Amino acid sequence: MIIRNSITGLAAAGLILGSTAAAAAPASADRAGSKVSSSEKLAGTGTFTLLLGLLVVAGVIAVVASNDNNDAPTSP
Repeated sequence: MIIRNSITGLAAAGLILGSTAAAAAPASADRAGSKVSSSEKLAGTGTFTLLLGLLVVAGVIAVVASNDNNDAPTSP
């Protein structure tokens, strides 16, 4: 029983101290930032894409609104 508690305590301490040591490690100088000049992919989509999206949204709303409230049970 003492060995099991000791192993459990060592495992818990290793998890706590290991994650703290990894967080405190200095960042590598090899990492470079990404370019942000073309980060907005939706900036120049155009009117056609906007109208198509609005048409899809209107279609979904129409299907949801056309519920005929037929709540009859389906089992015989």
